[in-house]
Amino acid sequence: MKICNYKCEILRLDIDARFIPFALIIWINSVLAISDLKLISLAIVSLITLISFYKKINYLYALVAFVAVVSSFAHESKVRISELTPGIPVVVYAKVISDIESSSGKNIGIFRQEDTYSVIGKTFRIEETGLKKNKGFEYKSKIKLDFNQINPNIAFGTKLIAQGYLKEYNFQNITYSIKVDKVQIVKSPNLLDKSLNSIRAKFLLVTSKTKGDAVELLPGLILGDTRNQTESLNQDMRNSGLTHLTAVSGGNIAILLLAIIWLCQKFNLDLKIQILIGLVSLVLFALLVRTEPSVVRASFMGAVALLGLFEGTRKHGLSALAITICLALLIDPNLSTSWGFSLSVFATAGLLLFTRPFADQISRVIPKIPEALAVLIAVALSAQISTAGLIAGFSGQITLWSIPANMLVAPVIPFVTILGYLTLLFSIVFFPLGLLFGHLAAYFANWIGFVANQFASFDSSIIQVPKGLVGFLVISLTTGLIWLSLFLIMKFKLINLKILWFLICVSFLILFLLKNNYSKSWPMRDWQFVMCDVGQGDGLILKDATGKVLVVDVGPNGKLMNDCLKSLDVKSIDALILTHFHADHVQGLEIVRNRHEIKKIYVTWVEDPIYEVKRVREILQEFKTTHMKAGDSINLGEMVIQCLWPTTNKIEIGSIPNNSSIVNLVTIKNASFLLTGDIEPPAQEAIRKLWKLPQVDVVKIPHHGSRFQDSKFAQWTKARLALISVGEENNYGHPANSAIDLYRDSGMQVLSTDEVGSIAIEISPHDSIQVSTKE
Repeated sequence: MKICNYKCEILRLDIDARFIPFALIIWINSVLAISDLKLISLAIVSLITLISFYKKINYLYALVAFVAVVSSFAHESKVRISELTPGIPVVVYAKVISDIESSSGKNIGIFRQEDTYSVIGKTFRIEETGLKKNKGFEYKSKIKLDFNQINPNIAFGTKLIAQGYLKEYNFQNITYSIKVDKVQIVKSPNLLDKSLNSIRAKFLLVTSKTKGDAVELLPGLILGDTRNQTESLNQDMRNSGLTHLTAVSGGNIAILLLAIIWLCQKFNLDLKIQILIGLVSLVLFALLVRTEPSVVRASFMGAVALLGLFEGTRKHGLSALAITICLALLIDPNLSTSWGFSLSVFATAGLLLFTRPFADQISRVIPKIPEALAVLIAVALSAQISTAGLIAGFSGQITLWSIPANMLVAPVIPFVTILGYLTLLFSIVFFPLGLLFGHLAAYFANWIGFVANQFASFDSSIIQVPKGLVGFLVISLTTGLIWLSLFLIMKFKLINLKILWFLICVSFLILFLLKNNYSKSWPMRDWQFVMCDVGQGDGLILKDATGKVLVVDVGPNGKLMNDCLKSLDVKSIDALILTHFHADHVQGLEIVRNRHEIKKIYVTWVEDPIYEVKRVREILQEFKTTHMKAGDSINLGEMVIQCLWPTTNKIEIGSIPNNSSIVNLVTIKNASFLLTGDIEPPAQEAIRKLWKLPQVDVVKIPHHGSRFQDSKFAQWTKARLALISVGEENNYGHPANSAIDLYRDSGMQVLSTDEVGSIAIEISPHDSIQVSTKE
């Protein structure tokens, strides 16, 4: 039976395109059938059937289109239940199909909402309660379950009954979420799920003992688990065009299969044994990573490729990809609207079409380059070309430096992937060896984090484009024309190849020179104090000439605090002082701890509010903390830190946590900084009566410049410059005009972060104050 047997020649490659029409028909009909355009999908089936009746095309196209529509309708009938109304009380019968993900509670001023925990469940049945007779629905789809407290008995594979209120969710093909009030464990995970959970947990334990960005990147690179990635690193990966690396896809499958086949060939195993081992590895890989859309696609494609080997012939990649699309969409038509699935298909198609031609041309331009390195660079280029339009259409922006960033990380991807899987294997077989492989993989993962950070720091790295189909078409066409021109230049030697290579090298040099100049433009070289713009909270950094770093509070937003530390090139914190336990001073602690080495930690002795104290203790459970009180002194390099407050007597007037803030006078050679936390008038009055203060250079106005200020405290400081750390358009009226006037009337210039952004200070040897700001 003849089935559209034709071939296309693209870049001198014979492409077997026989199955591409089938994949397109199934994809288009799946999209239409699960949307509100069912009549159009039926019309397409009818049209294809009519045309095939007159023998214009093969009748199998009509059959495929019909199967696609029937599959989509059948799938939709299981998941779309019109009787469910958001807000109703329900009972959900479900199986947990994700790991527990925690979300930090939002800050509301000095207070913080409770943390929440969520899992994705595959539901079997939903019952509406509150009626005389429960009304039940068969509802076999995904649903998000939100909990106020973590339940140690809930894990991947757990079957449960949850009671709560239904809410609309509408994210990643999940229509509803449940705010769970009560939960009953029906069945614990089976033996397979328990084993998989244990393997993942041990791998995460190994990665947690590495250093730098690897702690966050390795779980994503190997298992697609991005739960531990901070928003700061996520943003860097997005801005540099590297975020696709932490979405497990065909690249991971390809590297895994190549490594397995290479090992099998070393042991001279029979081809059938190689295929069997490959298939088993694919199944285990998919189970470990969980069945995300990209993993489904990649696993299908790997299986098809292995079956091609079994037949003894070399199947063309596009045929394997087309068969994969057909099988995946017939099983789950919802994948047709999945962003991850589409991105995965486009990237794989690009790899199949462009990798070999680009690798050949790179080898011609650089004759001595190793073939493997040429292929790796070509892989990065091919993936970027094929997905640029899709990313632009989805996000409404393109990343200018994504291609050079991908080229720089491409050589390390195979190493980090193979070492990562060895870490995964030996973490359960022989933990010390797994730890060794984990640290080796961390070196390569940290390089990826470094590249992401360097390229993401360009303000001009993001270009806005129209969203949707227009952006997709414009960027796809532009990218295609640029790379086609370069390809033709290299192929037909329209310019001297050595000149082209020289221009590329010069471009990279200019790029990094611009990066270095940009990064050094703020702050000044010999800065001593920075008040970070962390929103409505405090985050202060001090550094002496020897490089010792003191951090005082970490703000309400760990991302903003981490970004500030990163902009100052701070990697290690010699001492961290948490003035008090309000959320606007300690909420950012977890991200700062994860991203930086902290040597010593000091806290106030007044442990209030207790819920925030408990959270800080959990984050710092591996650290020894020291209480600071009035009279204590710390020497840190050239820094002398004198504690002026609190005393051992608690002030019961006003806010107890605020009035228990640690107040320090920090001197660095001839420079002095008075750091006041959130003390209110009772504590301010007590401090000025307790201490006779020499003139200081800079004072942090207490409590974000609130109207509660002791009338004599400003004059007592005798400071030359007053700073306020405050969030723009906050709900508390900070800073108060009366507080600003109080310090201005005392002869000080007043600067606040809501107006100028982060503030850097340097006191020269001649006592002049230099100020640099960054919005």
